Parts: sequence; C-alpha cells; structure tokens
Amino acid sequence: MTETEREKIKLRSNYLNGVALIFLGLGGLGPAFALVNTYEWKNLIVALAWLWMGGMSSWELHRMAERNLDRLSEPK
Repeated sequence: MTETEREKIKLRSNYLNGVALIFLGLGGLGPAFALVNTYEWKNLIVALAWLWMGGMSSWELHRMAERNLDRLSEPK
C-alpha cells in the first residue's frame, strides 16, 4: 500500500468520525434538549427516541471509520 493510499484512508476515517459527531450533536442532542424543555411526557419520549437514533447513527459511523482504519494494519 502506498503512502498516498494510507493518507486517503486516514482522511476518509477522519471525515466519517466528524460526520458521526454531527449526527450525535444535531441529530441526537439538539432535538432532545429542545423537546425536553417543554416538560411534557409525550415530548420526553420523542426526545429520547431522537437521542437514541442520533446516538446509534453516530456509533455506526464511528465504527465504519474504525473499520476503515483497520485496513492500515492489513498485510500487503
């Protein structure tokens, strides 16, 4: 594997990790905080569902980035 290919893998993994953080922040924490402030049970359930979906999406993107980096340690 050339050095260029290795750097491309690192950049791709870094990008995926950044998108994972955005999914957690905007897709999970943002709506959860916005809906919790209303103090209604229905909104709390929706907020927790958004938080769970954003967290799981973020986790999967992070795992994709890790698997991408694992390619660096594969034998040639």
